[in-house]
Formats: sequence, structure tokens, C-alpha cells
Amino acid sequence: MGDEDKKQLEQKLWDIANELRGKMDADEFRDYILGFIFYKYLSEKMANYGNKLLAEDGITYLSLDEDSADGAEYLDAIKEESVEKLGYFLKPSELFGEVAKRGNGDTDNFILEDLTQILRNVEQSTMGYESEDDFGHLFEDLDLTSTKLGRTEEAKNTLIAKVLFHLDQINFDLDNIESDVLGDAYEYLIGQFAAGAGKKAGEFYTPQQVSKILAKIVTTGKSKLKSVYDPTCGSGSLLLRVAKEVDDVSNFYGQELNRTTYNLARMNMILHDIHYRKFDIKQEDTLEQPQHIDERFEAVVANPPFSSEWSANPLFMSDDRFSQYGALAPKTKADFAFVQHMIHQLSENGIMAVVLAPEVLSRKKGGEENIRKYLIKDKNYLDAVITLPKNIFFGTPTATCILVYKKCREDNDNILFINASNEFEKKGSKNHLNDKNVDKIYQTFLHRKEIEKFSQLASLDEIENNNFNLNIVRYVDNFDKDGSIDLNEASNNLKDSQQLIQKNDVELFKRCRELGLPQPIGENIPLLKQYKKGVIQKIFSQSIRFKADDNTSYPDWEEKELRDVLNYEQPNNYIVDSTEYDDSFETPVLTAGKSFILGHTNEKDGIYSDHPVVIFDDFTTASKYVDFSFKVKSSAMKILKPKDRKTVVAKFIYELMQELYFPTGDEHKRYWISEYQFLKVPLPSFSEQTKVANFLLLIDNKIRLISI
Repeated sequence: MGDEDKKQLEQKLWDIANELRGKMDADEFRDYILGFIFYKYLSEKMANYGNKLLAEDGITYLSLDEDSADGAEYLDAIKEESVEKLGYFLKPSELFGEVAKRGNGDTDNFILEDLTQILRNVEQSTMGYESEDDFGHLFEDLDLTSTKLGRTEEAKNTLIAKVLFHLDQINFDLDNIESDVLGDAYEYLIGQFAAGAGKKAGEFYTPQQVSKILAKIVTTGKSKLKSVYDPTCGSGSLLLRVAKEVDDVSNFYGQELNRTTYNLARMNMILHDIHYRKFDIKQEDTLEQPQHIDERFEAVVANPPFSSEWSANPLFMSDDRFSQYGALAPKTKADFAFVQHMIHQLSENGIMAVVLAPEVLSRKKGGEENIRKYLIKDKNYLDAVITLPKNIFFGTPTATCILVYKKCREDNDNILFINASNEFEKKGSKNHLNDKNVDKIYQTFLHRKEIEKFSQLASLDEIENNNFNLNIVRYVDNFDKDGSIDLNEASNNLKDSQQLIQKNDVELFKRCRELGLPQPIGENIPLLKQYKKGVIQKIFSQSIRFKADDNTSYPDWEEKELRDVLNYEQPNNYIVDSTEYDDSFETPVLTAGKSFILGHTNEKDGIYSDHPVVIFDDFTTASKYVDFSFKVKSSAMKILKPKDRKTVVAKFIYELMQELYFPTGDEHKRYWISEYQFLKVPLPSFSEQTKVANFLLLIDNKIRLISI
């Protein structure tokens, strides 16, 4: 199968996935689609194996009569062979194609109960066998009773039958195609779902190009590996990427905390034709309850959650993983705890590569500085530090780094620093490592080359003189110091900026006098933000009020439920290509704290702006009072739309909701949109909202102009 056929397969599977897209969020329909593809894969594998065993008798697996004595005898024998060889068993009537046909038949086409039982039977067929742990509860996330599939049983059945029908039209042709084409398509889907799941993607997915760098590093100089290990394995993609860089990997080991992602990792292994005896994926907290603690691994890779919390229990000071360092990673920053764990599991001839937040290079929180010092000075394990570009991961815009460790280093008198922060191409709102970028990074690592403004070998003495601070700019500064700067232009820009601030202040101070408020003089941004918060409190407590243009008082504010003034709906037009957008927040959801998100991207400041606003379908109303331009990016998003365009102003509603319904002390509180619709809010007239919005924008503009 060529690249074009592979792309067609990927697109077909993605199109089928979108049959459920309007029903649920990306991370939810991921579980259904990937589960059904996996079920189809198991079915085709079972049918092919059954046909092979029956070939001498001149019959096929599907032709067996399950109710006859001969058929039952055949099935008993095939089951014994199948569970031993494949790890599981499916009867002919339980195969994917047969269920799809029943679901799309003219009569007796209700399949939900049968399908639920069949998926349970797959798991039960392994009980008491060696493969039991690898297949147990694999399908537990396919809840066919969920109302997200439809309000009625008939609606659920119709949807599932439709998806099965479309999948059934694709022949995976497992005996004839290249062994990993289907696996690659599965990986493609996982990546697509990661793009749609935003922040949640951090739970299970590392971008493929980053995975490729890690895999190339840990397989350097090797064509075979005895073992590879990922202590935070997510969907298992990193482990599988390592396998692509060598001829053979004898054993795959991984551990994952999230139950759903753990199931996905096991499915991913099996679907990539990794025999159940060759992988051992466990579900548990790696730091608190490591499952492979007595093993040592030739290759170790990981993308652990950045700056996550762990217990940091003092009892860990007697744990062999941590005891020799004299310090534990801080409770709120577990990054180095994962590094220590991985070092412990690394074999003497092994290579370890881990993705971390760049703060670990210099942070002095808790025992982090001591840990860095011990790994560098006392053990001399750190081999290379590689910084990657910003905004290449799903769910976070921040830069990342790769730390490479070896217990037996060939070049033990220096550490290689690679500053790859500018090695990317722009794709939509994301940065992307292309093959050329990946090759440059790896070749530089492989040959330990020094390239001006890209890589540098730093002696251990130099690093010690820097107090074991590994911040990349101390060793490889890629800032263009020779770049020509037009001082006249810079000076004129400063004058223009100051004039804009002064012009904004004239209008701002006028509004302050109208409300009897002190004028916010000065350019201290934290104090200006505090001033704005005080203004909002006074406005929404109605202790200060604007007057109408004729100097008469506005009518009293009316308390209304938001459903009385707003609708929410799914947009008809949106960008489909996932490279063109970043759904970085769960939608439709209102998130507490700084962010008030209703499925939007801010074209000016990016999706991660600290000041997102409500979007209306009628952009003329919103854009008049908010200096952002908007674009709908995903059909999963919902848009607020005023029932009457002269009822609410976007900026006013945003500030009101921030003040009244998102207490700062509860950063994780969320209002789902169905609940949100019923919230009661005090609303002034449209004209008064407009004056309030314009006033608050003047304060925002002052803050923005100062920060430029």
C-alpha cells in the first residue's frame, strides 16, 4: 500500500469518526471510534486465523454452524489455539462484519445488547489464560447506553449501526498490506483526536516529530533492543515510535495512570501487531506505585505531565529511586521525581530521553538544584540538553526541552546543548517540526557537532561555574546580536506609543470624572489591573451608574436567566483541517479563573490569551465593543448568540460573568452550558451596557498600550 492509499485510508477513518462528531466532544467520541476500529481489527485477525486452521478441511471460519455438534467441536479446538496464539477468541457470529450486517438489516436490527455482550465476551475469552491482563476491561469505555449516542435506544442503535456499516466497507486486508499501515492510520486518528481534545491531549499524546527525536536518540547505534520503557506511556505511541527505529524490540513496558488512556495503549499495541507476550502495560501511579521496579531497561522514553503534583512523602527518602540524592522533588513539581525514577530503571548500557518543561533547567524550587547537581557532578549522567520550539504540543503554548541521560557516557567531560527553538515551520496556529528540523537536531546530537547559535559543548567546569543552571541561553544564545536596529524608528515608535496612551487617557479620565472615580494615573500594570477590578465591583454592585445622553437616569437593572437573552448553537462554517486550529479548551464549557471560554480562538493574541471574550454569531455587535477579530475553528464549538441583537454586549457579559460566577479561589470549577443557561444575571439596558463596555475597554487599552 503506497502513501496515497495510506492517506485515503486515514481520511476514510476520519470521515467515519466525524459521524459522531456532532454528538460529543473529541475525547469522548475518540473512545468509541478507536474501540470499534479495534473490534474490527480483532475480528479480521480472528477470521484470518480461523480460515488458516480450517484450510486443510476446505471450509471457512464463517461457514461453521455454531449450533451443530461438528461446528461446536471445531470452535472448541479453534478457541484453544486462538487464545494461545492471538490472545483472545471470537465466534463467527460475533465478528464485526456479521454484527454490522444485522444492525443494517431490514428486520431484527437492534444490536446494542448483542454488541455489548460480544465485547464482554472478547475479554472473558482470555480469563485464566496468559493474555488475561492484556485484554481485561479493554472495552469498558464503550458505553453503548450513554445518552450522548442518542436520547432513545432506537437513536443510539441507528447511530452505532451507521458507523459499523461505514467501517465494514473498509477491508483492512491484514494478510496483504504492509504490517504497519493500519497501525499508522490508527496513530493518525489518535493525533487528530489530540488536536481536538486540547488540554486533555496532554494525558496521552506526544507529537509524532517529537516522538521521532526521542526514538532516534535512545536507539543510537543499535539495530535491536532488549527492552523499551515509558513510565507515563499515554496511548503507547512513544513506545511504538521507538520500534520503528530498530529491526526488533524484544519487550515493551509501560505504565499509565489514566484508565481510559491505559486501555488505549493496550489496544494500540495489539493493533500494531505487537504480540501480547511482548508487551506489559500497567495501570497505576508510577511514582507512588511503580509496577516494574525490579526491571532495568535498555531504552527509556517519556513525556511526563509537566509540573504535576505528587505526595513527596518523606518516606521516599528511603526509596532506592530517591535516597542517594539527599532531596526530593517538590510536592507541586514532580518533574525531577520522574527523572529520578527513570534513571533508576535505566540499564548501565541504556539511553534515556525525557521531555520536560524548560523551567527544570534552572528552577531552584525544593531539592531540584541538588538533584541537578548530583546527576551532573556526582554521577555524570547528563549527556545532552535540547530545547524545542514553543507551541508544538497540543494543549500548551510553552516551549519544552529534552534531557538525555546515559549511565556510561562516551563523552564524559562535556554536555551537549542544542538550541532548536527556531527550528520549526508554521502550520496554522501551531508550530511544527518538519523532517529537516528533526534530522538537524538528531545529526547534531549524534555527531556532537558545534554549530554557531545552534549547538555548543559545555565543559562540566563551566556548568558548575553556572551553579548547575542548564538554561540554554547560558550556553547557546541564538539571539541575532548583529541585527541592524533603526534607532530613529524605535524612537518614533516610542513617541507614537506614548501619544496613544495619552490620547486613551483623555477619554478614560473623562469617563472617570463622569462616574466620580479617581483617575488611574501611571503605568504600573499590576496596579492598573487592581484598579479595573475595583471599578468592576462598583459597577456590578450598581454603586456607580452612568447617565443617559440626555443626563437622565437609566432604568433599574433587571435580573434575567441567560437563556432568556442568549442562544447557543453549533456553527455551520468551520475549518476542518486540524493543523489550522487548536481547540485548547474543553467546549462547550465555562472555565473559572482568568479564562471565560466558549469555543473561540483569538486571532490577535492567540488561543491562550488571558482576556478571551464571549463570541456572538452576529460579530457586528461583539466587534464594536471588543478589539479582537474572531474565526470559528471547530464544529465541536458552540457560539453564544443574542436572541435580540440589541439585548447584550459581549464585553459587558464577559466582565459580568467573571465577576459574579467565577470565584478565583476555585480555579477548577466549571459550569457546563446546560447549567450555565439557567444562571441569573443582573442586566442593565443595552445603552448602559455599551457605556460600561467602552469604559472598561479604555482601561484594557491603557494596559495593552503600556505592555507593548
